[in-house]
Amino acid sequence: MTLMPPEHQWYPPEFPDVTLLQPVQFDRELAGELQAIGPRQPVWATIEFEGVGPLHLKCFAAAASETAVLVESSWQGRKQDILVERCRVTRRTLQPRRL
Repeated sequence: MTLMPPEHQWYPPEFPDVTLLQPVQFDRELAGELQAIGPRQPVWATIEFEGVGPLHLKCFAAAASETAVLVESSWQGRKQDILVERCRVTRRTLQPRRL
């Protein structure tokens, strides 16, 4: 049995934990009672992120009230639930998948 020299030993990759930019959320008290949307609807949302400014992102609406929409965004590679003022959200249509 041959042992590999230490410089050739395999180690699992290490991934640093990424700090997510924080969105500026709409005030929960002003939002009122949110009603769940099912199934989730595709939307465009203009979301303000600290240090970056406003971004126009593809999202999915999960819940809504008369003044706010709770959207799901994966812009930073991880799902974030963001409460956005209703006037900053518009509907979008999904394109059919090509086979």
